[in-house]
Amino acid sequence: MLIKRRKLKIGMMTAWNTDSGVAVHAEPLGKAWIEMGHKVKVFSFKKDDFHGDGFTGEDEEYVLRCFGTSRTNFLDPIPILTSDLDVFVVQDLRMIAVENLARIFSLIKNKVKKTVHIVHENELPEEPWFYQFDWDEVVYFDERQEFLRGIYPNAKLIPFPCFPNRREDKIEIRKKLSLPLDRKIVYSFCQRGYGLYLRNLPEELKEKAILLIVIPPGYEMLEKNNVPPWMIIKEEEILSKEKFDNYLFASDMAILHKFQSRYYAVVSSTVFQALGAGCPVLVPGGSSFFYPLKDEVIRYGDAEELSKIVNELCTNEEKGKSVVRKATQFVEDNSPEKIARKFIELFTK
Repeated sequence: MLIKRRKLKIGMMTAWNTDSGVAVHAEPLGKAWIEMGHKVKVFSFKKDDFHGDGFTGEDEEYVLRCFGTSRTNFLDPIPILTSDLDVFVVQDLRMIAVENLARIFSLIKNKVKKTVHIVHENELPEEPWFYQFDWDEVVYFDERQEFLRGIYPNAKLIPFPCFPNRREDKIEIRKKLSLPLDRKIVYSFCQRGYGLYLRNLPEELKEKAILLIVIPPGYEMLEKNNVPPWMIIKEEEILSKEKFDNYLFASDMAILHKFQSRYYAVVSSTVFQALGAGCPVLVPGGSSFFYPLKDEVIRYGDAEELSKIVNELCTNEEKGKSVVRKATQFVEDNSPEKIARKFIELFTK
């Protein structure tokens, strides 16, 4: 159905203000729509039944928590059905209260001009319930999800939005975090298997840099009881958006040692959040989890190659700056505003 080009009223059913990849996709998108003058309502998970490991920020006034995960299938339909909306967007159907959403979907279809599903699966689901909804538009964000066209021939590719480019003073942030001011800092996102590569850094590198590892409380780690002088270990329950950024602002490089997700994720949402913070990001070369990134990140093979790269970045600042420039351009090309406009074009076509 045609929607005239005007300010739209958009409802989005999604994870929000959590550390889930879906929230990382939804938040820059929803906030960009608001900055463009559209009215947005976010329908999200209850705080006692949500998708993710924890909350990363306080809810904005336009966020309504009215449903649970597929485990409980809780859904209060009133906030959705009484909202005046032009467009209804659903992010990641698998994680929400899908059974009860199906019961009210015909009412939603009668109220709005377009229903849109943003698909986060990395393969066609085998469950029949996934296909019971008559969406007006289906959207995917990775070329490798083109398998959707076998079911939805008109499915549209709209890239994953990056968090915006942002910068802060490195020295001031280090003071705020009580980190050393006179050493290179190599920041490692907490991932299982860190010992395979972090324990084998050469001695000369340990003299130049501090390895900063942020872990959740209770995380099993040999060095926790006897922290070596070249390592700093910080325990954080969940990183707020501010702390997520601050650790990157404070660091000279960040290692994101991730190969796949526990769920059906296609890409590492973390890297799309991190790229705009001005810190070179190192990722495993054998992982397909960082598509479509190329020179915007630095890829390594084994522990020996990682050590060489870290050593080079510690001594050759231009290499890191070159990667950051490319990452900055990628973020600009996939900025929240540009991706949000692609969605508005889809809504109003």
